[in-house]
Amino acid sequence: MTMGVFPEDPSDRRALLVLEQHDIENFSRKGETQLLTDSLTHVLACPIIEDKGNQALSNILEAGLNRPGTILIQNPFNLDEYADAVDAIEQFALAKHMFLSNFCQLLGATKVSVTQLDIVTNGETQTIKVNGGRLDISAKGSVEQSVNDNVCSQLSLIDEFGGGDPNLEAAEKLLRSTRLSGDPNMRSLLQARKVAGNPLTRRTLTVNLSTEANKNLKVLGRLKLPAATFGVEYESALKQTKIYTLTLEVLFPGAPE
Repeated sequence: MTMGVFPEDPSDRRALLVLEQHDIENFSRKGETQLLTDSLTHVLACPIIEDKGNQALSNILEAGLNRPGTILIQNPFNLDEYADAVDAIEQFALAKHMFLSNFCQLLGATKVSVTQLDIVTNGETQTIKVNGGRLDISAKGSVEQSVNDNVCSQLSLIDEFGGGDPNLEAAEKLLRSTRLSGDPNMRSLLQARKVAGNPLTRRTLTVNLSTEANKNLKVLGRLKLPAATFGVEYESALKQTKIYTLTLEVLFPGAPE
């Protein structure tokens, strides 16, 4: 973990610990140097001094994420943005779904609908069916268990567009700007919509919304984070593994409803 000057290289600050100066001194005095020497994370000492030329620090201050004892996770789609580790998986899953829908819109889609949501928590899978843009309450316990899940409650289940010819340049730019160029589903859709003469009209796909966020959360899994400093909510959040997987149907012009 690095301290002092905020790292310019985003890979040196995939996670951030916001600490009071006396906590940093206590860790050093007690020999708990693992918290202070990890190469992928950075310690932000309070009070955080704003640097107008540093977009990441400005984003943290504007979002009110500069509270002592806070653990922040880097947004995998925008390396200068962060989320509280307690909420990161849900926030980034929703962001990836939004980018996917926007990407399909740029490719000329007429409709993007969620047909199933799978939530895997600590290896246990909960499957929620979606019918006609509504959660299927006939599945025993599906809605009851998910009412407090941010992704389940905020997910856009159906997006409809006017449809049209694909804007391939804008679609590729979106992939680059969100660091999703390596996503196999998006690359495959892009290639399929490039084909002239026999255009793709319908695609059913399954997308893991948590892959990128979980890679950053694993950075913290290597550290021993004292609950007395960071609170039990972080201990619980970091021990829990959560994966959101969506099954989607994407329609393009010419597809029968």
